[in-house]
Amino acid sequence: MAPTTLVKMLGKSIRNPQRAALRLVLNARVARSSLKRDRSRLFGTISRAWNVDALALSEEYRSSDYARWYQERLAELRQLPAEARMGTSGDFACEALYVLVRAAKPQAVVETGVLYGASSGHILAALAANGAGRLYSIDLGVRPGEPPHDFLVDCGFLPRWEYIVGDTTLELPRLLERIRGVDMFHHDSLHTFDHMMWEYETVAPYLRPGGILASHDVLVSDSIRNIFRENAFPAFCQQRHLKHIMVRNSGIARRPKRPSRSSRPWMSLMGAAPAR
Repeated sequence: MAPTTLVKMLGKSIRNPQRAALRLVLNARVARSSLKRDRSRLFGTISRAWNVDALALSEEYRSSDYARWYQERLAELRQLPAEARMGTSGDFACEALYVLVRAAKPQAVVETGVLYGASSGHILAALAANGAGRLYSIDLGVRPGEPPHDFLVDCGFLPRWEYIVGDTTLELPRLLERIRGVDMFHHDSLHTFDHMMWEYETVAPYLRPGGILASHDVLVSDSIRNIFRENAFPAFCQQRHLKHIMVRNSGIARRPKRPSRSSRPWMSLMGAAPAR
């Protein structure tokens, strides 16, 4: 480990020892599997689920103008003083979102948590490549002195994007009632068990058959006290009997296209879904 990296880690540990400890636990969990194996698992799952070549979509992304532009902007972001910025989604999580959206071709995508637009930009880039679809994002907004929420979003994608500033607990129900149906939901806001579960349960009645439930931070704990508690994402999927995959702190599940014996808990617990 480089001396400068070690100094930064020590500084963060002193300022927020609990967060540093949780980050160490997360890194240990992620390190249990190799990136190569995780890519193979995820892209194999996407290929089978949507009858596509996910590896080809990955190569499409890596050779795209947006991927090059994104890395340049990311480098600019990392040059900013640490006190002026927070972290952002990792490269693998962003690439996975792009491939997923390209494969599934959702029309209405809702996400919570934007920060500087890493996930948003990749979802929008995939929607643009699909030639259809719209993204609705809810976020509390950045603090004074931080980069803007669209720092990592190409301006050419803005017509497909509705950015809503506000508390998710207020804005998410309003948005869902307005658009009535969701093809894909992506969580990346407050990562406590109760809030994550609330978001999943709130979106579930609006998720169309075959719709996607995606989530970041599916391996994290929200406190040292709950460090061995199951994350909300696998807990929700198990309660609803949803097939899901978790790869490097990202999770993907899919609502069944047709009711079946295994999917009845989804319908009985959620009630009649307004999405058609």
